[in-house]
Amino acid sequence: MIANSINNLNPKLLLVVSRALAALRPSVIAFLIANASMLSGGKETPISFCNVLFVGNLCASLAVVAFFGAIPILNELRKLNVKLLLGLFINGCLAALLSALIFLGLQHTTVTNAVLLGRFGPVLYALAGAILFGKRILKWEWIGFSLIGVGVVAIVFKSSNYQINQGDLLILASTFLYAVTSIIGKLTLSKNKSLSVIVFSRNFISAVIFFAIASYLFGPSHFGDVFSGQLWMVMGIYALIIIVITQFLWYAALEKLDSKTVGKWTVLSPVFGIIYALILNGERPSLMQVIAFIVIMIGVSITNFSKQKPQPIQEIAARGESSASSM
Repeated sequence: MIANSINNLNPKLLLVVSRALAALRPSVIAFLIANASMLSGGKETPISFCNVLFVGNLCASLAVVAFFGAIPILNELRKLNVKLLLGLFINGCLAALLSALIFLGLQHTTVTNAVLLGRFGPVLYALAGAILFGKRILKWEWIGFSLIGVGVVAIVFKSSNYQINQGDLLILASTFLYAVTSIIGKLTLSKNKSLSVIVFSRNFISAVIFFAIASYLFGPSHFGDVFSGQLWMVMGIYALIIIVITQFLWYAALEKLDSKTVGKWTVLSPVFGIIYALILNGERPSLMQVIAFIVIMIGVSITNFSKQKPQPIQEIAARGESSASSM
């Protein structure tokens, strides 16, 4: 019922709202890091890298089960073939790595820098989608994407004297993973229409991976303080709003929109991200970051408002992305 209600909404609206909520993520993570001791009831470890990623994803998967029920989700999973199950598993693994890169990156860079560098993700997704799904990128779109990519990177590098710190490097790596996970999500959706299965598997697999790796590296006692402080309450709210609702809206939009449209509209995320960084983290953008933001918006304007030519018949026929999927 919830999924049907979401599917009846305008897909572009779903996409924009999902990106507005997703843009909260770096600001909220940075806020949690900065206020870890207070939120943890005076302890250091509950609001930590492993605990936040494990509990956050576990809460997200439990929220999906609460909405849709465990039995229907398990029945849907049993209907899937091996290739689809493998695709869901890979998507969950990459999601775990993506979250880890963002969390670690924000310990060494500003939220504003993370927002600006993160604009590579939608561009890479649009370019990869054009190759994999046979979508043609027009000349003005190339110019817009180039402005977003080359211009922003040059400006952000200049703001740090052309040196990339560890945090910036991790955020850049996360943009490549963003493109890969988005493509896999698109291919998976072409075969499987159950959003509950996709969102549940993505977060449950991520939680299991975080727990398994941390337990192997540090021992099961590493999660000894996981029930201390307000971790579960904070992560429950975080998981429901920023993870579950965001992913439902995102996948619902992804199912109906082609990769170029997704790439264009998701580039609007910096508007939300910089506002959140100012409100939650007290970060006032520097002159270079303001210029970077302007360059991004010019790129957005070019890609969104350039004159669109009619699609050739080959592209219209290729609109069914499922033909490109072997997963």
